[in-house]
Amino acid sequence: MKSLKFARLTALAVLVAGASSAFAADSTTLAVSATVTGTCKLYTSAGGGALGAGTLTMGFGGIDPTSAGPATATTDVFFKCTKGSTPAFTVGGSATSPYGGTLTGSGTATGNSMTYSIAWTAPGAGSGAGFGVNAQSVTLNGSILAAQFSIAAAGPYAETVTISLAP
Repeated sequence: MKSLKFARLTALAVLVAGASSAFAADSTTLAVSATVTGTCKLYTSAGGGALGAGTLTMGFGGIDPTSAGPATATTDVFFKCTKGSTPAFTVGGSATSPYGGTLTGSGTATGNSMTYSIAWTAPGAGSGAGFGVNAQSVTLNGSILAAQFSIAAAGPYAETVTISLAP
């Protein structure tokens, strides 16, 4: 009987010892990370209508060639950039204001051209405010000097200029 009790106690001890190693705990750490990319986007309005591949317009309208002062036009470019970023803003490839361009005549003005300029104040360092806020804007101020349009042939003139914004 004693040997049966001893055998039972020994078996129980083996089971308890095996069970405790089957339930042994362990732990490790998990490194969690994320990277927010610097990006800028152009928009049609302060509310953030996506511009994408759309086109902004700067129209000088009908210019009276007898006017003494320059013809002027303005348009706003709206943008959002990653918070704290410094947007690099270019007009026609120029990072410094003003950009100088040439309007080329078409129709009755074919073969004619007029030079013009677009001036702006670039966004400041760290002016990216993030995407959870209203868009910021840069005003583009266009000017055609009277010396250009006073000798121009009547008709339409145009040029397409690329506006770029990068973080």
